[in-house]
Amino acid sequence: MKMLKLEKLLVNSRWSRNRVLKLAKKLLGYIETDDETDFLEIGCGNGEVAKYITRTYRGSVTGIDIDPEQVEIARDKDGDIPNLKYLEADSINLPFENGSFDVVLSFGVLHHIEDWQQALKEIIRVLRHGGYFVCGDIIYPEGITKMDNSSAYSFGLATVDVDEVDSFLEENGFEMLHSSLERSFVVKDYEAVYRKG
Repeated sequence: MKMLKLEKLLVNSRWSRNRVLKLAKKLLGYIETDDETDFLEIGCGNGEVAKYITRTYRGSVTGIDIDPEQVEIARDKDGDIPNLKYLEADSINLPFENGSFDVVLSFGVLHHIEDWQQALKEIIRVLRHGGYFVCGDIIYPEGITKMDNSSAYSFGLATVDVDEVDSFLEENGFEMLHSSLERSFVVKDYEAVYRKG
């Protein structure tokens, strides 16, 4: 789902960029990489995390977003950084071959995907054996998502079931390396790192 203007202002704010970057740095500490690591960031937004990865890690980084305006913001901001590219793409139908990436990252994206289970299937498909899924998201109570979906100004929120995510990934051969679910006002902040076995 494409973001409303209000949400774009928030997502592209310095506060939001710093918050996501801090989380990315923390969670990337749970994975192992080398000079050949291929990263995919789903919902790359303004490209802040993708750009950080290209500066800090070797390998290649692909950032995708369903919103063409966000892709253009990322491209304009980053210019021609080697081994970094941005594409307009949908996470429930990723335009990549099976086993294309070593690391798939998703920050604040799943709660915007009505069929987030299909997005997980696509993440599993494009990850190589031994690859990592690094995730940070906001878990909204079902009452909030129902109100949002009936609103004329809907943000397109979905309630992600963390237990269902964990079970689904475990059934598909993933090992959980880190997981945290903390209450933050009305919502919960979820972060996790999984490895594909």
